[in-house]
Amino acid sequence: MEKKIAIVTGGTRGMGQAISIGLARENNIVFALYRSDEKSAQETLEKMRNYSLESDILQCDVSNRSSTERAVREIGDKYGRIDILVNNAGIFDFCFIEDITDEYFDRVFNINFKGQLHMIQACIPYMKKNHYGRIANASSISSTFADCGLIAYAASKAGIDMMTKTAAGELAPYGITVNAYAPGIIHTDMTDSMIVERGDVQVKQIALQRFGNGEDAAALVCFLTSPGAGYITGEIIGVDGGFFKVQNPYRAYEYVKEKEHAGE
Repeated sequence: MEKKIAIVTGGTRGMGQAISIGLARENNIVFALYRSDEKSAQETLEKMRNYSLESDILQCDVSNRSSTERAVREIGDKYGRIDILVNNAGIFDFCFIEDITDEYFDRVFNINFKGQLHMIQACIPYMKKNHYGRIANASSISSTFADCGLIAYAASKAGIDMMTKTAAGELAPYGITVNAYAPGIIHTDMTDSMIVERGDVQVKQIALQRFGNGEDAAALVCFLTSPGAGYITGEIIGVDGGFFKVQNPYRAYEYVKEKEHAGE
């Protein structure tokens, strides 16, 4: 199969690193974009090149339009195409409504929403030229489930859901599919403090009774950006272990344990 050219924003840490490595394993040429963490970027590069020697890392600030345009142009002009875009970069931070400032709100939206918009706009010309494209945007369960302290974050992700659906319609004539993956609680350095603080309560509301990992999200993203997902577009797909899909899922585990104890 012809190698695809893939870009993963926020692609060198946590969930993004797992996605970059997963796409490299699928025989794609992957460019993992990062903002500042050189150590994790080099670590990601080494792991990607175990599967794809042409894969590379590139510094980029997705909140800055000129930075995204420069990065995309550098990749697109070198290969003449961009086939896959994974908009994974984002920030997660609690801030209650009484404490939200314009500066805080703008920072969240500039990275979480405008960053994805910038990347899509920059990649469209290359995808149009080849009449092929796979775009996967990072949404979140917070786009539909309210959580105290996450007004700005949740609003940015709700915006991603609508942008995903609208872009799916606008870009379909060019052979470009647009979908979103909506992680639940994926255990990374970004969510570590939250899990430490209230993880014992939250895990009880997850049907699979565990927190996710980067590979769980990467598996979904690798499928959505594969040639085999060509008839899927405009979808927001959860990767959350069944979080909030049913109330009190832990009761099922208690029931099964009782049955096993009784020898049934």
